[in-house]
Amino acid sequence: MLVDRLKSLGIFAECVRQGSFRGAGRALSMTPSAVSYHVKQLEEELGHPLLYRSTRRLSLTDAGERLFASAEAMLTLAETGLMQAKDPDAPLSGAMRITLTSAMAQSPVAAALTRFQLENQQVALDLHYSDTWEDLVGERYDLALRSGGMEDSSLKCRKLWQMPRALVASPAFLARFDPIQTPADLAAIPWIRFAKMSGQRVLVGPDGDEVSVTQAGNITVNNIEAMADFAREGMALASPPTHFVAADLASGRLVEVLQGWRVAPIPVYAVWPDGPVANPLTTRLLSILTEMQV
Repeated sequence: MLVDRLKSLGIFAECVRQGSFRGAGRALSMTPSAVSYHVKQLEEELGHPLLYRSTRRLSLTDAGERLFASAEAMLTLAETGLMQAKDPDAPLSGAMRITLTSAMAQSPVAAALTRFQLENQQVALDLHYSDTWEDLVGERYDLALRSGGMEDSSLKCRKLWQMPRALVASPAFLARFDPIQTPADLAAIPWIRFAKMSGQRVLVGPDGDEVSVTQAGNITVNNIEAMADFAREGMALASPPTHFVAADLASGRLVEVLQGWRVAPIPVYAVWPDGPVANPLTTRLLSILTEMQV
């Protein structure tokens, strides 16, 4: 019966969360053998193993990963439905794991996440800033905020905004070169390149004309904050997101190069696993992210 399968799904999800039958048994006030029985029933019905078992830990099979994503969505929706049926104005609850690229630091995303947390204080937010594109299903992330181009995948995706960038350098660095008046003048001037992006930068002129510029030099970093740091120290040109250097531009510590031209902005996307049931936490956060003041 469906009711029995739903119970087994909940027990299976708790096994994954706890990492063992014994841990799930403690959490659910069941014996490990009873927990194992429910998981075995699911495996026999599906005709696939869901968990690899060892003396130390459990790990998910491919089928287990797919089922766990659906089971978690089911449990989150059920918990939210029960709470809102009892109190229609009750806040959301549960846990939400989010991975963000380093470019999101100091950006409008911080205000959006703060608003979400203040409105939903029973939700535990687990935020991971990394320029590695994590496996959302395998690493159990509910949402990713990514910048740059998107690859085709089975994930769901929504474009949020265009992150502006600035072409900047320190006054001391610029004093070492002839005045930079056109994009062609950048050919022999070193840049601080970002490791996750190509060695080309597209500059947009006052009339909307685009020019592709090859970044000269031999300096590469894998962190946006480091790029801004080295630009302040006069190492080379840099093109970080504008919000990283706004205060430096205001103080004169950095200046914009090629006034009238701008670096093409970086598209920013929200990405999340597809599933049969929408995660209400993801749905609510997406609504806030799309309202960001940028």
